[in-house]
Amino acid sequence: MTARKDCVLCQGTGFIIDPDPIKPVRPCECARSQRVEAAALGIPPRYRQASFESFWEWWKLEHPKDTVAANLAKAHQLLDHPMTRGTVSQDIASKLELILHRCGFKALAGGEMGWKDLKPAQEPQGYRTLYNWARSDRDTVDLWWIDGPPGSGRSSLAAAALRAWADRTGRPGLFISVRTFSQELKDTYYDSRSFKNTDFMSERDRMAPLIQAECLVLDDFDRLDADIRVVRALAQLLDQRYADELPTILTASRWAGSLQNLSPEAYPLLRLDDASLFRRLSHSRRVVMAPLLERLLGAPDGGAEPRS
Repeated sequence: MTARKDCVLCQGTGFIIDPDPIKPVRPCECARSQRVEAAALGIPPRYRQASFESFWEWWKLEHPKDTVAANLAKAHQLLDHPMTRGTVSQDIASKLELILHRCGFKALAGGEMGWKDLKPAQEPQGYRTLYNWARSDRDTVDLWWIDGPPGSGRSSLAAAALRAWADRTGRPGLFISVRTFSQELKDTYYDSRSFKNTDFMSERDRMAPLIQAECLVLDDFDRLDADIRVVRALAQLLDQRYADELPTILTASRWAGSLQNLSPEAYPLLRLDDASLFRRLSHSRRVVMAPLLERLLGAPDGGAEPRS
């Protein structure tokens, strides 16, 4: 249960202890309001407690410090010897040097290697930029792409960013599962094989909340339905939000650029042959759900993408 850190009643604990020792501890109202706010954003129950703080605690368990420290030592050795340094490009070498500098090398007893701060090497690529945008609006970004394999935390991070953005701006946002919404859209087309549009909502009715949302998360964007009417509707949604300069966060299992190398059957958006839309997606600000240093060491090109 998440509470407000500035709550004067519970001091951020989420619980109120009654002076009477006989009376039980009760939940603070601020924690309840947090749950209500998350529900209002459309965030699924699984992710309603998501925050940058809870995400980071989970991330550190998934990518423990011993592994990160070992990769830092590997990067240090790679750059320290002329022969091995020559095996990587100058761009990757520069990025590795920057990470090593930010982590801060320190010598330990017995000649072992230590580090002052592991976070610059441990955090996902693009995480800090997303955090700064959601929390303090340091950079104007209207299109984000968070990609990683199932279980990598991409949906939790998107929910955390949406909540942080809503808390900062005081404006509402919306979290949508693309797979679920695709079926809801199909139901509006009166498909006699599966007619479930019992409230007789039109496509415009379904799309309006997404178009108007001050900040929108489209979760599992790569699981878009193949129905060409659904594909056109989602493309028009992205076009409209781009024109209105409304921030949109998309999550997917793969990067936008790599998805465009698939067949139209595997990635239905390709059926539109919309070069302008594809260009915008491939130039979105990217967050990769893998530790930055690990990714640099494992990718010959360093995973460099525009605006990442």
